[in-house]
Amino acid sequence: MPTPEQLQKIYDLSDGVLYPEAVAFIRRLVDEQDRSPLPASQVTGLLNVTRTASYSQLEHFIRHQRERNWTESKQDIKIFYTELEKLFNTMKNKRVKDEFQLLRHGLTNKEISQEIDELMIVLARDFIQHLITENGLLAVKKATERAKRR
Repeated sequence: MPTPEQLQKIYDLSDGVLYPEAVAFIRRLVDEQDRSPLPASQVTGLLNVTRTASYSQLEHFIRHQRERNWTESKQDIKIFYTELEKLFNTMKNKRVKDEFQLLRHGLTNKEISQEIDELMIVLARDFIQHLITENGLLAVKKATERAKRR
């Protein structure tokens, strides 16, 4: 369980780092790469997993979604989960310790691994909440653009 100090640092990171990165992440996919926003069913599933799961369960969910045999019309979903997995892997393997400096000192390797997972689910929840909000705004924007073309 993260300490109050770790949680405070994560809350500070949420607004200053995670929010702009989540917005940039989904805008890069939707605007720059011309992908579709994540559909409502995927938004619901992703939010449900982050609210109830451990980080290892979230990783499993993301991997499962990435590995699914998506139809051609839903390849954007596969790309989304592929990119999200890369982002979270970098966050878990480098940023938690080096950039965010969230780990306590004096832990064994096993304790470090456990603490990283406990911190990652909190970071992932915040990141995904920001991402989902921006995804909704982009979905409305895309729908409005389609309606204007009709």
